[in-house]
Parts: sequence; C-alpha cells; structure tokens
Amino acid sequence: MKPHLLFSAALALAALAPLSSHAQAVVERVVVAAPPATVVLSDADVRTQLSLAPRAVVVPAPLPGATVKTTTTTTTVPRRYNADRNVVVVTQEDKTVELPYVTLPVLFVKETAELLDQESRAALEQVAAVIREVSKNEPGTIFDIEGHTSTEGTEEFNMQLSAARAQRVFEELTQRYGVPASVLSAHGYGEGYPQFPNGNERQKQMDRRVLVVRTR
Repeated sequence: MKPHLLFSAALALAALAPLSSHAQAVVERVVVAAPPATVVLSDADVRTQLSLAPRAVVVPAPLPGATVKTTTTTTTVPRRYNADRNVVVVTQEDKTVELPYVTLPVLFVKETAELLDQESRAALEQVAAVIREVSKNEPGTIFDIEGHTSTEGTEEFNMQLSAARAQRVFEELTQRYGVPASVLSAHGYGEGYPQFPNGNERQKQMDRRVLVVRTR
C-alpha cells in the first residue's frame, strides 16, 4: 500500500475509534442542552393574589421646600411595579392604590400575538378558573390584562405588540375558557414600564410579559 493511502486509512480508523472520556464530556457539553425551565403557576398563589382587593395606601407628602428629583419631566410616577410583592402602585390625582397582580407564564411566537406552546394555554386555563371563582364570589370584581414589552424595537411597534398580546389573552380567556367579558379589560403599555431597561437578553425576556391585575 502506498504511503499516502496508509495515512488516509489511519485517519479513517482514528475517526471510528471511541472518543476519550474527556472528549466525550466536551462533546456532550456542546451538543446536549438543557431544556428551558417551565414556570408553573401555583393554584394557591394565584388564588391568594387575585383574591386580594385593591387597597388605598398613604404616601407621605414631601416636606415643605423639599426638592423631588425624578428621571422624567413629571414629578409623580403614575404606575410603579413592585415585583417582590406583586402589586402595581397607581397614583391618580390625590389617591394612591395598590393593585395585586400575577404574571402569566405565557410565551408568544416572536414579534407576534400567537401563543407559542401548550404550556401557555394550560397557564391561561389555570388563571381563568381562578378569575371565574373570584368574580363569582365577589360580584363587581374587575381584572385588567396588561401587555408589556422590552425596550428592544421601536416605541410604536412595542405599543401595538403589547396591545395585541393583551387582546389575545383577553380573547382566549373569554372565548375559550369561559371568563365573562364583563369582568375583564385589556391594555397595552408597550415599553413604558420595563423592569430591566438596559438588561441582557434573559432580562429583556422577563420584560416581555402579560399581567393579570385586579383593579376592583
């Protein structure tokens, strides 16, 4: 056999030979990727949060002569999201209220209002059952579906996208899961209230969210 043929045969045998344990580990780390974690809503947590009625809170007035520094041109923040307590603090005229909310673990096809997977539908079904129960036991209850986006993209596109996603959840809850339309509303807030305005991709994904907020 010619030398170059011997060399080619040796390469072929080397390719067929079992990988060393170190090489196997490297290949596995590259090829085998862990599936994304699925966020599962707790029935007890959802029921507890959405059973809380909005409540008025007392906000201390600034001391006479005190300067209020803000990052915007207004001196008050109309909405403030407390992710630790899952409440929206809303200021209207001279009244401030806390609105309890839950974040829906729903996923959408990128840049659309189409639901991505069956897990998203399961989450909607779960929340719908709680909304029906609470609204039946407490007549007059109202829940608002809020759509939010990250700061990625144009302001106009994000506003339209957030509104479309809020509307899609509204339609799913009312048409598919039997929630009375009279107890729901839907609004899109675009990129107006990001939790991570300069965040990485994982944090931006968290900003692309849909909330169910109890407003009454």
